[in-house]
Amino acid sequence: MTEAYLYLLSSKYQNWNFNSYPDENVKLSISCKSEFEGALIEMLEIVKNISVFYDNKDHVIKLKKGSTLGIKVKRSKSAKKYKKMYTSGCFDIFHYGHLNILKKSKGMCDHLIVGVSTDELILKEKGRLPVIPFEERIKLVKAISYVDEVIPQVDKNKQRIVDEYNIDAISVGDDWKGRFPKTTCPVEYVAYTANVSSTILKETLQLQALES
Repeated sequence: MTEAYLYLLSSKYQNWNFNSYPDENVKLSISCKSEFEGALIEMLEIVKNISVFYDNKDHVIKLKKGSTLGIKVKRSKSAKKYKKMYTSGCFDIFHYGHLNILKKSKGMCDHLIVGVSTDELILKEKGRLPVIPFEERIKLVKAISYVDEVIPQVDKNKQRIVDEYNIDAISVGDDWKGRFPKTTCPVEYVAYTANVSSTILKETLQLQALES
């Protein structure tokens, strides 16, 4: 619901208090200022008006009757925290740590977009090419059930992705805390999977190759 529409409602129904909480579990709270004739009828009219915005599986409209009439719009327990999220990575030698962050990210949103670093970006950032070529890595990520959309990550400009794809939040491993670039959307830090990384796997494979 837009602030302009909320203002129109509060202007029309002046015997009611309207309070909006966009980021909270209770999205909208409406209470009757005092008892008056026709209050119940007005309450039902207000419900009809706000139902245009909240009549879906993501929200529950609750009515309070008694000495003080009231309406509350709450986030449904089954609703996801965000509509659209973004996470990214190289995904070179795919492992459980990658799967874990994708699973937890999808648990927070309706639509998960994943950026897969191109070979050129990895070479620029790490000074070497990945073990698995880009075309194979992106096909692998696309096959993961938690992923809704996959895009090439050609640079580290997160704000560009936020703006271009209307991202509500970004998810990264909590090892990035304190050093992740600032963006206009929230950042969700997912618990880092200890002792599992592509670097560790590569080093282990190299050691095994030397020992054999």
